[in-house]
Amino acid sequence: MVCEGDEAAATPELVGAGVGIGLMPAVARRVLGEEGPVGWLRLDAPDCHRTLTLVWRRDAYLSPAALDFRRLAGERLMPDAS
Repeated sequence: MVCEGDEAAATPELVGAGVGIGLMPAVARRVLGEEGPVGWLRLDAPDCHRTLTLVWRRDAYLSPAALDFRRLAGERLMPDAS
C-alpha cells in the first residue's frame, strides 16, 4: 500500500503511529527536526533524486521578493539553464 501526501509533517506522525515507513526529502528532516519516536536513515544513491519545479503566472504581478527568489533559484539551482 502506498500513500502520497503534500503535508511533510504528516509522514513522521504516521510512521510514529506505526503505519509504516516513509520517504522524505532531506530538507524535511532539517525543518521538522528529529524529535519523536521515528528514526531517520539517509539514502544516497546516484539514481535517487527529487525534482522541484518553480511555477509562476506569466501575466501576474510578482513582488520584488518573488523576482529575487526566482532569480536566485535560477542562478543557484539551474546555472546552465537559459
